[in-house]
Amino acid sequence: MSLISPVPARRPSAGQKRQMDRRFGMFLHFGVNTFGNVEWSDGGIAALSYQPTAIDADQWVRTAWQAGMNYVVVITKHHDGFCLWDTHTTDYSVRCSGNTTDVVAAVAAACKKYGLALGLYYSLWDRSEPSYTRDFAGEYIPYMQAQLTELMDGRYGPIAELWLDGGWDKARSQWRLEELYDLVKRLQPEC
Repeated sequence: MSLISPVPARRPSAGQKRQMDRRFGMFLHFGVNTFGNVEWSDGGIAALSYQPTAIDADQWVRTAWQAGMNYVVVITKHHDGFCLWDTHTTDYSVRCSGNTTDVVAAVAAACKKYGLALGLYYSLWDRSEPSYTRDFAGEYIPYMQAQLTELMDGRYGPIAELWLDGGWDKARSQWRLEELYDLVKRLQPEC
């Protein structure tokens, strides 16, 4: 099977036009660092430290909708590596935390309720995952692909866009971005 590859063009694709038409949206950004009172951490804040008393994704998305926004992008995993969805790829996630709410699922449900498109932010850099430094190509890339498969496999509905960040310390070729593009397009062709 051949990879689905991006096609260079001088004009926006249909997907790029949809993104431009969304125009106005909101990023929802919080996680384990909120409970360590830091902006960035090295992935060393214990998962059990993450313990919001409640997750009111309906209020977050309703606020975006009331402000006239058309989409929401939720941070699924920032550079610390803490996952805000119920993943089985790592224990550094809400599944093993002080509040086990699958934040991605809660935001997805609220987006569906208010008719907003759902976007996901995913940090390529993961400061808590040992394979990132131990065996990047052989272990970390498959780990990252497994996480992105969970996020894009349809359990959260249609994903309008995916934001990747944190790839600064590796060469572009090391990220195997063509494979990531293929993975996303196979699971979420409209993303």
